[in-house]
Amino acid sequence: MCCVSDLIQYEALLPVVVAAIVGGAAMYFVLFPKARLPAIPFELKPPAESLPGWKSGEILAQPSIFVEGRPDLIQCFDPATGRSLGQVPATTVDQLNDKLKRAREAQKTWALTTFEQRRQVLRTLNEFVLGHQREICQVACRDSGKTLIDATLGEVLTTNAKLQWTIKNGEDALKDDCRDPGFMMMYKRAKVVYQPRGVVAALVSWNYPFHNTVGPVISALFSGNAIVVKASEHVAWSMTYWEQMVKRALNICGHDPELVQFVTGFADIGNALTSSPLVDHITFIGSPEVGKLVMKSASANLTPVTLELGGKDCAIVFADTDMGQCIPVLMRGVIQNASQNCIGIERILVQEGAYDRFVAEMERRIKSVRLGAVLDDGDDGVDCGAMVLSNCFGRLESLIADAVAKGARCLVGGHPYVHPRHPRGQYFEPTLLVDVTPDMDITRNETFGPIMVIMKFKDEKDALDRVHSSPYGLGSSVFSGDRTRGRRVALSLRTGMANVNDFGVNYICQALPFGGVGISGFGRFAGPEGLRALCVEKAFTEDRFPFVKTPIPPIVDYPIQDTEKGYQFTRQIVAFAYSDSWWASIKAGLYLGKLSM
Repeated sequence: MCCVSDLIQYEALLPVVVAAIVGGAAMYFVLFPKARLPAIPFELKPPAESLPGWKSGEILAQPSIFVEGRPDLIQCFDPATGRSLGQVPATTVDQLNDKLKRAREAQKTWALTTFEQRRQVLRTLNEFVLGHQREICQVACRDSGKTLIDATLGEVLTTNAKLQWTIKNGEDALKDDCRDPGFMMMYKRAKVVYQPRGVVAALVSWNYPFHNTVGPVISALFSGNAIVVKASEHVAWSMTYWEQMVKRALNICGHDPELVQFVTGFADIGNALTSSPLVDHITFIGSPEVGKLVMKSASANLTPVTLELGGKDCAIVFADTDMGQCIPVLMRGVIQNASQNCIGIERILVQEGAYDRFVAEMERRIKSVRLGAVLDDGDDGVDCGAMVLSNCFGRLESLIADAVAKGARCLVGGHPYVHPRHPRGQYFEPTLLVDVTPDMDITRNETFGPIMVIMKFKDEKDALDRVHSSPYGLGSSVFSGDRTRGRRVALSLRTGMANVNDFGVNYICQALPFGGVGISGFGRFAGPEGLRALCVEKAFTEDRFPFVKTPIPPIVDYPIQDTEKGYQFTRQIVAFAYSDSWWASIKAGLYLGKLSM
């Protein structure tokens, strides 16, 4: 039983106990500063043009990004309707250089931030995207002509996946990586330290204006870099909204918004950016032809580059495939975003036993695909949107004509589509081309359009030979009821990515690197590899114990007194440290002792 004196004693000690608890907690957070910094909410008004039913802009007679007599302006328009979205100034070279310098200055402070501070910015972005999905999708739809569903899957879902993976796993990818120093250096600590490069650049394609723009920003910021993003001139209108979003997130979290710079313009600005000595790394997403020009430009300063140059992705469908699962997946692989996807399915190889049934079902489905402008047609039903580039239509028709002339059959589509409500919109008919063979041009050239190409094959070897007739090697899919065969064939494909019984899901697995082989490019973004590509991988050693340091034995200290004896000494060091036999190491050690006397 407690007496009064005990209670008085405990009461007197209470302030000391409280102070100890508070002090201990404070010390814990000093020593282990992993307190979670929460997302900070903010609002950003989307442009009025993104609202459904907006019709204030004029319908352009001949929609084009070029303004006659004004190379300093970019004409923006909705590719689904041809309606003007206004004009955007093209960035000048002087403006680009100024933005690079401001980014570099801001990066000096940003490089000193903790991973938790960087996570807070990404959490803030993540929460904004989650809470404003419709607005973001509508802006992307207006600028690129895609559907809301395609925007949700390709713009929002992918961005949130990248944000969440980076928030949860980015620090593990970039923390110091301790390595085995080996027997000779056992008294050393050895590790790789990932340090930010400085200012990185990303020149991104137009097919997913939000994700392609913000994705590189996520990786650059988390790895401690500043970034300059060169947006495609074909989607210049939406860049202001994306830029405001990122800069608002940085500013509200207490960081310099100059870390992220956006530029847009034509080839001259792209060349000025890739050849600038102020750029420490370049990520380019585009075609092989332009990728070669980027490499050439970057070589002036030996700037490292990551190139993603598109693909001619295949899907191999064996006769034992679950067609009820496979066919809807491949329909989305071809029709999603009008097949303006780097990893869109451009070749479907079907085994002989299942070929006719597969073709019949795809013909029925593709005939039913409805084209339209989702922000203007409302609930009339739109399955597939417009195409960003209309100047590719002639090339697509030429590839189809070449295939037909060589024996292929075009069962559906094959031509540009004049929409009855949007005659200035840029649409291409969903197309089904069957009986295609490797000698046809369409099997070796990326179409980037809603064209389903179907080829027939006999067995595994025949399928692999047909797939490898293309110089591309980005993504791939293999469908089979036999998991062992599916895995075997997928791992035999000369591609950077492969999925068994699925399409494109490797990109939702943001832990995986993204990139290809062959003319699809090299280097990787996404996953730990993508983050580390934006860092200097610095090899670092230090003494494990302060009282053990590397000595230079007198026998090999300059000036060397006896060259032969010195040589024998170093020779025995090699034998002692690296012999496979313990006995050989012991003999070498004894000889070293003798030489040292």
